[in-house]
Order: sequence, then structure tokens, then C-alpha cells
Amino acid sequence: MLNGLDIEELNGNLEELKENPSRCQIAQKLTAEWVGGYQVRISSGDRELYIGGEGGFSAMAVTQASLLACEIGVITHYATLRGIELEKLTIEGLGEFDIARLMNVADNLGSGFQKINLKIKIKAKNASPEQLKDLVAFCEKVSPVGDTLTRPIPIALEFEVE
Repeated sequence: MLNGLDIEELNGNLEELKENPSRCQIAQKLTAEWVGGYQVRISSGDRELYIGGEGGFSAMAVTQASLLACEIGVITHYATLRGIELEKLTIEGLGEFDIARLMNVADNLGSGFQKINLKIKIKAKNASPEQLKDLVAFCEKVSPVGDTLTRPIPIALEFEVE
């Protein structure tokens, strides 16, 4: 065990994926249901998450949080594979967006993030600053959420009246 992960299991999973690359293709189905006001219940199987509403995180905050959580997961994954023992890992994210288009008061900007700045603080028992810099740079390239946020993604919309 290293960084809370089973190294043997991690390596076994990687070998299995190398032998069966089609298992890397994932389809994820979530269902969103309006609860009331601005609150939404997201569900998948027996798991659920509430977004928005009084005191809840907005969808934009959850998008930003997803990026931070993904970055932490990817860094932890690759630190473990590289034998780096993490002592502390935090990421502070500052996301800037403009809701003028959403509120229909201006049409000059998109209503999504204009930029997101990340500040990563990492401490490890057995890695040099250069090794940690290399780790973070590599992880930035392979982050699924980071990749998703930095390129256009086709969205197909179906509409049904009940």
C-alpha cells in the first residue's frame, strides 16, 4: 500500500487494460431530476448527489470541483506508480466566469468559465522538487476532466414532452 492505494492491484489493473484496451472505453449514464427551485438530484444506480439550491454548490462549482478532484486522483495515481510517498496534496482553484449571457443581459461572452487557475501544493517524503514538477506536468497532460474542459465536446440533445 502506498498513498492509500494497493500498488499490486494498480499494476494488475494496468496490465489487464494493456491486454484488453477496449476496456478503457467507458460509457457513464447519469440522470438529473429537478427537485425544486434551483436544486437538482443527480443519480446513477444507487448513488445520488444534490447540486444547487439553498446552500448547495452550483453546477459551475461542481464543474470546478470535478477538475480539482480529478487532478488529485491523477496525481495520487501516478505518484503511487512512481513510488512517490505523498505527505500532503492540496489544489486551490480559482475559476472565473461571467453570467451576463446566462441572464440574457449581454451577448458578448460565453456563460462558461473564461479561465481556471490551479495552485497545487504537494509534499512528498521521497521525491525531489524536480520529480514532483515532472509528476504534475505529466498528470496535467492525462487528466480526463482537464482534457474535457480544454476542448470542444459534441453534445447531442433530444427533446421530449411528457
